[in-house]
Amino acid sequence: MAQNNDHASGKTSEHPSGKVPAFIIGLPEDPTSALAESKFKKTIATFAKVYPKIDEARANVRTHARPGSKTRYEVEVFVQIPGHRFEFVEEGWELPIVFDRISDKLKRLMTKPAEKTSYRNFPARSEFAEETE
Repeated sequence: MAQNNDHASGKTSEHPSGKVPAFIIGLPEDPTSALAESKFKKTIATFAKVYPKIDEARANVRTHARPGSKTRYEVEVFVQIPGHRFEFVEEGWELPIVFDRISDKLKRLMTKPAEKTSYRNFPARSEFAEETE
C-alpha cells in the first residue's frame, strides 16, 4: 500500500503562501503600468483557484514607439501548469486595456469545459448499426 505523498517529500507544485509565480517582463515605467500589473496578478490569483498547480505565469511586454505617435503595446502571456501551456498574444494602444483582454481570455479558460467530445470519436452510422444488430 504505497502512497505518493508529495507534501512529505517537499515536492509539491502548489504554492503554500498563496503566491503564484507571476512575472511581467519589459513593463514600462509609467502610472498605468502599476494598474496593468495588479490586474495581471489578480487574474492569475483567480486562475490559481481553478488550476492550483501553476508552475509559472509570465507576461512579456513589448513596446513599439514611433516618433510623433502613440506607443503600441504587444503583450505575450505564458501560463504553465502540469500538462498544459496556455499562450496568448494581445496588442493595443493602452496597456490596461490589453491586460483586460488577456484577463478575459484567462477567465474564459476557467469556465470552458476541459475536454469537448469530438464527433470523430463517435462511430459512423453504418458501424453503429452493425454493432446493435
